[in-house]
Amino acid sequence: MPETLLSVRDLDMSFGGVQALSQVSFAVPAGRITAVIGPNGAGKTTAINCISGVYRPRGGRVVFNGHTINGQAPHVLARQGLTRTFQNLQVFANLSVLENVMVGLHAVTGRGFVSAMLRLPAQRAEERRIRQQAREALEFLGLQDSASLPAGQLSYGDRKRVELARALVAKPKLVLLDEPVAGLNPAETEDMGQALLAVRQQGVTLVLVEHDMSLVMRVSDQVVVLHFGRKIAQGDPQSIQRHPEVLRTYLGGRDEPIPGLDMDPAPPQEAARA
Repeated sequence: MPETLLSVRDLDMSFGGVQALSQVSFAVPAGRITAVIGPNGAGKTTAINCISGVYRPRGGRVVFNGHTINGQAPHVLARQGLTRTFQNLQVFANLSVLENVMVGLHAVTGRGFVSAMLRLPAQRAEERRIRQQAREALEFLGLQDSASLPAGQLSYGDRKRVELARALVAKPKLVLLDEPVAGLNPAETEDMGQALLAVRQQGVTLVLVEHDMSLVMRVSDQVVVLHFGRKIAQGDPQSIQRHPEVLRTYLGGRDEPIPGLDMDPAPPQEAARA
């Protein structure tokens, strides 16, 4: 069994009188893809925001790589190896694709203001390193030919991949992905799925919030299901497709598979080789 990289323990979060998360617990194995699914309003993005430091949970603990990280700022978490993408694109349209990816390294650079202002040799060397790492991230995702283009000129699907490249450029241990294929067409969704499998093959752990159940079942090693802020199921994709409470949540109690899903999908390892 792989070691646990991220542990969410009895997570509670409320906004005013609304309980967004209640006693949510799950573990994320290192080097695997974990999907968090559920109907709208289930608490999925709230959970991601609590893990990534956007929100400070009202109760419970988030443990990453052996350390409690409750309330730590996103840039601090980035230095520890935890990065994320967002449901709404956070791409700078007027910057080049390369510059957009270089932004992902700002939290882990080591030079101060004086060094940058005076353009000292160490600063110039670091800039070359940052540029090279950004180029490598773009090449990994097949975007190297677009490096010099303004990001705003790219298709929506390619801009999604730019955001993924920015999350990967600092070589994180864990990446949180909030709806990575939202708004993508079927071909773009397939490309993103292959990209996620390739990232996992590099040893990076992924947690994704996603509504596209076909993608979830195709790429995930485990699935966590939330409903009205509570965890109702956790397991491998095949068991989740047959879980009675999951079926009630999505289908109103009918004893049949979730629409559009192969009840016996290829294991993620096989999909990665396809």
